[in-house]
Formats: sequence, C-alpha cells, structure tokens
Amino acid sequence: MSEELRQDIRPRKHLMSFLMVLFVLTLGIGIGTLITYRVGAVGQGSSQLKIQTDGKPVAGSAVLALSQAFAEVAKHVEPAVVNINTEEVVRVSRRRNNQGGGQGDEAPDDFFHRFMPGIPNVVPQMPDQYTRQSLGSGVIVDPKGYIITNNHVVDRATKIKVSVAGGKEYTAKVVGADELSDIAVIKIDGESSFPVAKVGDAKAMKVGDWVLAIGSPFGLEQSVTAGIISTTGRVFDGRDGYGIGSMLFNDYLQTDAAINPGNSGGPLVNMNGEVVGINSFISTRSQQNAGVGFAVPSHIFASVYNQILERGKVQRGWLGVTMNTLPFTPSMAKYFGVKQGSGVLITGLTNEQGDTADTGPAAVAGIKPEDVIVEFGGKKIQSVQDLRLAVANTPPGQKTDVKAVRHGEEKTFRVTVIERKYEAAAAAEGNGGFSLEEKQEEVKPEIGLKVDDVPPAIAKNLPTPGGAIVVSVNPGSLAEEAGLYGQEQGGADIIMEANGKKIANALDLLNVVKGLKSNEDVVLKFVRLQRSTKGVQPNVFFTSITKP
Repeated sequence: MSEELRQDIRPRKHLMSFLMVLFVLTLGIGIGTLITYRVGAVGQGSSQLKIQTDGKPVAGSAVLALSQAFAEVAKHVEPAVVNINTEEVVRVSRRRNNQGGGQGDEAPDDFFHRFMPGIPNVVPQMPDQYTRQSLGSGVIVDPKGYIITNNHVVDRATKIKVSVAGGKEYTAKVVGADELSDIAVIKIDGESSFPVAKVGDAKAMKVGDWVLAIGSPFGLEQSVTAGIISTTGRVFDGRDGYGIGSMLFNDYLQTDAAINPGNSGGPLVNMNGEVVGINSFISTRSQQNAGVGFAVPSHIFASVYNQILERGKVQRGWLGVTMNTLPFTPSMAKYFGVKQGSGVLITGLTNEQGDTADTGPAAVAGIKPEDVIVEFGGKKIQSVQDLRLAVANTPPGQKTDVKAVRHGEEKTFRVTVIERKYEAAAAAEGNGGFSLEEKQEEVKPEIGLKVDDVPPAIAKNLPTPGGAIVVSVNPGSLAEEAGLYGQEQGGADIIMEANGKKIANALDLLNVVKGLKSNEDVVLKFVRLQRSTKGVQPNVFFTSITKP
C-alpha cells in the first residue's frame, strides 16, 4: 500500500472511534437519567405518603377534651352493650275448600287440580309457618346476666340470641316484660360474671347535655353515635300523630344522637358513662334516623326492672277519674278559681271497668267532677301527664294526700290508690246546622264554629238532655285551637255548658257568645262521644275560647 493511501485511512479511523465514544457516552447519560427519574418516582421524596406520628393538634383544647371524653365513655360502656337477634315463628292461616265453600277459599294447588286433573302441581305448596328475624340491642345491668331492652325487641320471640362484646353468643330467656313502658328484662347465663353498665339519673339531664347512643343499628354491633339532649319529659297524648298505648306512662328523653333500626333497647349514656335512657323509637317516615329519637328515662326503666325482678310484673296505681286532656288555659284557671294557674281538671269518676261510678278511690275519698288537682303525694301537678305518672308510680294500697281546688277553695283528700287495669283507648266517631258567624254579625268568623241542635239518635247517649252539637270546625280557627271536633271531622262533641250556663240547644250557645264582649272568655263544658268495646261512651271535657 502506498504511503499516500495510508495517510488517507488513518484520519478516518480516528473519526470513527470518536463517533463511537460519543454514542456510548450519550447512551450512558440517557440511561442514567432514566434510572435516576425512576428511582426518584418510587423512592424517598416529597410525593411519598407518610403516616404522621408527630402531628400537632389544630383544634382547641376544649374540642380535643370532648373527643377524648367520647372515647373514654364508649370504652367504659361498650363491654356491657349487647346485640340481640330474635326469631319468631309466624303461623300462616291457610283456607281450604273442606266445607264446600266458594272458589275464593281454595288454596292455589286445589284450584289447579280441580280444573286440570292429571297435571302435576304447578304452584308450590305454601308453608304453614315461617320464621321472621329481627335485630335489637340491650345493656347488661347485673353481673349475673340480667339485660334491659325494649319489649318490642323480644315480644313474641321464640328464640333470643345475645352476642356480647367480643362476639360470644348466648341464648337468652325473658324474665318479664311491660308493654306500657316498652321495657323487657332478659337473662343470659355464663361461667363468670358479666361486665355491667351503671345507671344514672335521667332527671338530672338538661337540654344541651352531651349523650352517646350505643347499639347495633342495621346489625352493626358496637356502633356509637353522639348528640345532645334535645328535650326532657317529652310526652305524647295521642293527638300528635304518635298514638298512645305504650306511650301513656312515659316521659321520654329526646335526643339528636343518631338512632336507627337495631338501636332499640340500647343505652343512651351521659358523659359520666351512666345509662340515663333506653333507646326506644325514632320520629321518621323513612324508618331511618332523622335527628329525633326518644329514650325511656332511667327513673321509669329502673322502676319497671325492679318490679319485674321482685314480683314478676309491673303494678301501677289507679285513681278512678277521667281528666280534661285539653289545655288548662288561664281563662279556665280563673273560672275554676285555681290561683296556681295550672292543675288537672277532673271531669268524671269511674270504676275499674271504666264506667261512671262513685266506687273508685277518688270518689270514695270525696273528690268530685270539676275539682282541679294541684298536688299529689307532695308533688306539684301541672299537667295531665304529671298526674298520670304520679298515680301510676304509687304502689297499690298506699294512702296518698291529694290537694284539689273546688270553686276556689283548696281541699286535701286522703286517697288509697288501687292497682290499675289497662284499658284500651277508645276511638272517636262522628247534620247541617247554622253557624254562629252566620246568625250574628257580632261574632267574628275567627271562632270558626258551626253548631246545631242535638239529633235524637245522639241525644240518647248523653248523660243529660240538651246541648249544641259541633257540626264543623274551621281549620286554623279558635275553635280548632281549643280542641273541638266537628261531625265533618269525624267527631261528636256536644257543648253542654258555657260559663256555667246550661245549654239546651244551639240557640242558647249563640246567645251566650253574642253577649260576650271582645276579649272576654267563654269556658265550655262539652261531652265527646267515643266508641269503645262497651258501645258509645260519653266523656266530659272542658276548654275555653276568647272572643275576638
């Protein structure tokens, strides 16, 4: 090879070597950068989530203290809270055409066999019974395994299973139950003592006090919700849409702590870790929490529990009176001479069967209709529920002083209450006429009351003849506020007296109202006819209206 050719190739080799080194270097830098990026993405860096263990509190000390208090109370009470699962065997009444009855009496398989003989059953045989399951809660109050819950949780149950904290399950038996307070006592047996919850004083609770509701909503055991006491002494008289029955002898604690199906029977706990209520029901159309729940207070469930353990049932005192359940207005207090301004107006005396008689405890002691009871056993009486609870909580056979006002004079009676027998609440039942407003211009339409003479068919059910029957009551009127029901509303109210004057017919009432001046009061005595198992019963009430 010539010297010139060698000199020409040598520079080319150097160039190729340089380019190869440059390529390798560039590739190495690229790979290094990529690896560094990948490591940064998955390794330690600002984007990595970390669990903080040294965080500083942001909320104030009061909020933190409340949170810690909730946790401590729940920790203290939860071991005594149980989940209750019940089974009820429901028997189905099946009608068959054994007596040659109509086609409607046949079971489906009988129908197919009669019209399509030889074809096997195409309708499955309906069972004669099935099992219905339900959930609830309860709280252990005795280390021997005694549990308080709601009556409606275990009522009619054929099998009761109780799960305690930790998941262990026991079979429970019913010791006793009380439908009127909706409280039941059940018992489980274990090899050792059970943890218990302390019972606090519901009467010491105030509106705004914090409480916890513990139970098994929707079967979710050991659930805790927090809220406040919305009101105390909440009562229901059947005129507010809740009905009566099991609510007659309760004055509930109302709370906004979340209560849902499954919470029934569980404890409502104060911040001392004490049970002040047994969660009973909620006010909601959806059957789920709407922020209005009610609990049976401790002074009621403790009394029921003690009586069940002592005598196997609950006894309540009975006085033998009918009471005016409409508001006792200032006008009525003035009319009856009640200086205290409040009390319970007695409208009648009854025997144990609920019939008008002078053989009951109140009648024997000398109490009469139109007396206003202002004190019972040393307790001030301001409402019908006050008297109802005071009498019910008095042991049968006990002698009790009762103070009443009779025509402005206070009298004291010595009454011996007897055991009350529960009577079912009577259902109320209901002609043209003329309106007070139509006949006299002096009476303004705000009264909203239309009356007529009493028809003969209704008059025969009245204790005394005469009266003016209420035909209709205008919505939003003074008459509606006074609690009067018209025939058009399904009622049967007959006004018998107005300010003490006997009312023989509708015109008599019209004249009394006509004679009133503006802002003058009229106290009305009326009979409400109510249907019961004994027929139509006339019950006496009082109310008042201020003439506009």
